[in-house]
Amino acid sequence: MWQDWVIAACQWGFAVALLPTVFGKEKPEVSTALVTAALAAVVAATFATIPLLWAALATASTSVIWFVITAQSWRRRRKAA
Repeated sequence: MWQDWVIAACQWGFAVALLPTVFGKEKPEVSTALVTAALAAVVAATFATIPLLWAALATASTSVIWFVITAQSWRRRRKAA
């Protein structure tokens, strides 16, 4: 299905676009990162049931990156307190 490839390519683009946030000093709020990670996980699971497997894999990777950013934001906030 061509939609699988298009969605997957966009999600991999989102994942790459998040790398400066992962490696940079500035982090989003914990709540923003956590909600985004959780919702991306739901979308990935939904894609897997259609089945759009490449889109599911790519979206799951984006979700994992958002969970990493969540942890970084939480640690940074905890360290500042």
